[in-house]
Amino acid sequence: MRIAYFADNFYPEISGISDSIITTGEELRKRGHEVVYVAPWYGKKEFKPARRYDEHKKLIHDIREDLPVRRVPSLPFPNSPTGQSRIAMPFGFTLPFMRRFKPDIIHSQAPHGVGLEALYAALALDVPLVGTEHTPVEEFFHYSPAVAATFGAQWLRWERWYYNRCRFVTAPYQGLIDEMRKRGLRAEGRAQANPVPFESIVSTAEQKAACRSAFDMKGPVILVSGRLAPEKKVDIVLRAFAQVLAEFPDATLVVTGHGSSERSLKNLAKGLQIDKNVQFVGFVNAAALQQLYCTADVYAIMSTAETQSLSLMQGFASGVPAVCARARGLVEYCPSDCGFLVEPDNVGALAEKLKLVLEDHDLRARMGARGVEFVKRFTPEKVAEQWEEIYKSVIL
Repeated sequence: MRIAYFADNFYPEISGISDSIITTGEELRKRGHEVVYVAPWYGKKEFKPARRYDEHKKLIHDIREDLPVRRVPSLPFPNSPTGQSRIAMPFGFTLPFMRRFKPDIIHSQAPHGVGLEALYAALALDVPLVGTEHTPVEEFFHYSPAVAATFGAQWLRWERWYYNRCRFVTAPYQGLIDEMRKRGLRAEGRAQANPVPFESIVSTAEQKAACRSAFDMKGPVILVSGRLAPEKKVDIVLRAFAQVLAEFPDATLVVTGHGSSERSLKNLAKGLQIDKNVQFVGFVNAAALQQLYCTADVYAIMSTAETQSLSLMQGFASGVPAVCARARGLVEYCPSDCGFLVEPDNVGALAEKLKLVLEDHDLRARMGARGVEFVKRFTPEKVAEQWEEIYKSVIL
């Protein structure tokens, strides 16, 4: 098959959407399919977080330089949650390229921007359009409150209209499909998980000790990973960690990633007088991230906007139990034998569960082992095979 992915969030933007479709596309290419991507044009500023330099400031590694991607003209997105997002100008720029590529399937990752390019191409070429809704859009209205107040209802109607133009619609968890049904989605569809992009590795006590030594961590370690944005609720984790320190004074909270909330979170850590025990490590590559998961005793995520959370899945893959908000996709992706669910914004409940995991070695080991088994169902190979079945059913 010839498959064209259309995405508004793509490399170099640090995004779970980007990671999931790149991982899936690479696996499909291994299986003999031809894959191309259509995505916004990004400037040097947006590429900077994804690149690595040596001590002489010489570029040594552009982590995704081999991607077969066609860029669409774009403008900076104001108040972007990643600081990298772009607004694509969907005026049919890619139609000549699509005519030459002759896709069997066009797969849109959003109903706007580049997603409109996907719709144009599907209609012009009479090719089936598959749509994936990765995010509960209303969770992001706070980035433009005035626009949301004026156009929020219209936006939801637009989503309904767009996805009803698709031959098949997916979302990472069934609850989001159910919400879309209530808003009038008629197209065929179902939940479809994203792949977990690295292997299941259970860290031994010796490996954990070595990783902690490399990062100069001596006590228990709590990990938070992902974009630093308001809907991620990292501030709740910081406040809970302040309570954890009362019983575990040598504990460390590691926070990876960048985003619009980074400065305010660092200020909050100082205000809570916990900054000496909190490490904001910024963007890290896959190898360093694996080491950080190796250091962790427990993973914390209080986001209210997750449809799956690849960061959580990576924690499970590394044998790390989790404490998660009882919200959206986390309810479906955090089984009770792999971690705990607590009510969103409940600082005390989060602190109590974190302390319970830290003090009970047997509980950590049991939950960690179950997490490894759970996440095996989301390997790139299995997810790519599921997408093959969806695409074939749509083409027939």
